Amino acid sequence: MTSTSRPATVTAVVPHPIQHFAPLYRAVGEGPVDLRVLFLSRADLDRYFDRGFGAQVRRRPDITAGYRHEFVADLPPRPQWRQPVASARAAGRVWAALDRLRPDCVLVHGYRHVGSLAALAWVRRRGAGTLMMGDSELLGRRSACVRAARRLALPPLLGRVDAFLTVGDDNEDHLAHHGVPRERMFRTPYPTEQAALDKAMTDRAAHRSAVRAELGIAPDAVVALSVGKMISRKRPLDVADALRIIARAPRNPDARELVVIMAGDGVLRPALDAAAAGLDGALRVVGFVEQERLAHLYAASDLYLHPAQRDPHPLAVKDAVLCGLPVVVSDRVGSMGPTDDVRPGRNARIHPVGDVVALAGILDELRRRPDLLAAMALESEKAVADIDLDASIDGFHRAVATVRRSARPR
Repeated sequence: MTSTSRPATVTAVVPHPIQHFAPLYRAVGEGPVDLRVLFLSRADLDRYFDRGFGAQVRRRPDITAGYRHEFVADLPPRPQWRQPVASARAAGRVWAALDRLRPDCVLVHGYRHVGSLAALAWVRRRGAGTLMMGDSELLGRRSACVRAARRLALPPLLGRVDAFLTVGDDNEDHLAHHGVPRERMFRTPYPTEQAALDKAMTDRAAHRSAVRAELGIAPDAVVALSVGKMISRKRPLDVADALRIIARAPRNPDARELVVIMAGDGVLRPALDAAAAGLDGALRVVGFVEQERLAHLYAASDLYLHPAQRDPHPLAVKDAVLCGLPVVVSDRVGSMGPTDDVRPGRNARIHPVGDVVALAGILDELRRRPDLLAAMALESEKAVADIDLDASIDGFHRAVATVRRSARPR
């Protein structure tokens, strides 16, 4: 890099098109950065079978529109190194594309995918700047062998990265734990389909009324939304168990009706449908929902639930906060911290994972305390400026500028 007067050239090496990154790619490509995205798979563009949802899924076709990109390979979504011939061929194509583009910086998403490893090797050989983005955290329970391997392997690997686009407090703690200096971290919150949410919230009252009328929910009920794959790791059955506990408790005249809307699909869907049938309308399972309809559900809700066993940085929780909703999550959700999406004691209530009695107690309190719900909602509104797309764009630009200033001339 010989001059800072021209736009910085950045090439992102990405396993496959990911819907929620598209707004960031479009936005940064319009500023002082010349961005090119290299995809190694068409997954999420073509229809495919999602094992978590248990159904054929196809994402919106416009997720590659509005920014410069190319497909350099067509690997399956999770190749790792289990297909050595295809992986080696894809790695070679990454090298060839980077040699052709000669970017100032290369952005990789994590360090596990073959494309990321190939890009990191290219950077080390060619002397370009390196950016890394991921959502790793320290909350997940890992075996002693895995922890030992990470302690040995990660510090030297991460030590070669010039800047990290961090997504939250837990993510930054993970990096610091493995030796990354805080000054090399640049907060770049995960982007999301914020435009659809903003549009829905401009007419929140109408969507609130329409959704509740459609689902037969009383206008004054406290509505909690839960979104995600209906699989064991997400623990959606904990919600049903908590609702049963609330239903068995003596009736409280100060408590409003509580209704949980659960959106998603997966192997636990039949069990949740059966649970809903026995909960007298307290649980409404609506299945997989497209983005526009999902935004309407956020607008119709009063709070958001996420009881997952482990979830590094769930976008559904971020979407809820962007909509000004209080959140109730397990202590294994990795988007928790004073400057993150989930802010305990402010916009969030936390329960130990799997503790349905504690979850029921939180929900029962919130349905009795409209003042508390309103205060928590205000805290979520205050958090928006720290986590919205503008914050993501700012973090990206600061990281690129810092790496560019510190790079050796090539």
